[in-house]
Amino acid sequence: MDSNFEELSNDTSIIYRMKQFSKATNDIEQMMDLISDPALYDSLTNADKIKYNMMMSFALNSLFWMYLRAEGVDPTNHSIRAENNRLKQAMARAQEIRDRNTIMPRVNKDAAKRFIRNSLWVPNNISEENNTEVSLEDEGNWDVEHPDQLPSTNNV
Repeated sequence: MDSNFEELSNDTSIIYRMKQFSKATNDIEQMMDLISDPALYDSLTNADKIKYNMMMSFALNSLFWMYLRAEGVDPTNHSIRAENNRLKQAMARAQEIRDRNTIMPRVNKDAAKRFIRNSLWVPNNISEENNTEVSLEDEGNWDVEHPDQLPSTNNV
């Protein structure tokens, strides 16, 4: 940007704002060159490509909105507003799809089968040593000193 402001050279506020605007424009141009690299886009996954496309659309709409503001046009009465609303809906839809795939719990069938198989209570267990029926409740009480204190297996 030309640093010769001629008649505005005494207005430091305008000069400062114009230099800021010029720097921001150059930064945006460098960023757009960086992110518009086709090799970058080709290396993305489908989910990342969706995010990338949404981000690029939002960035370009924002730049056009700023351009309209810089030209003195009211962007709220321009067709860019409808485009921004459409983009917001698309972003919400993409977020909804992403959430559905990540937040929704998935059942691990093998783990559920193991959990159910190992947590089921078997009312009677046949002892291999003497072929007598012993309930699982009785199995934990083998350290009782008096056998008459063991729970009865007849009332099972």
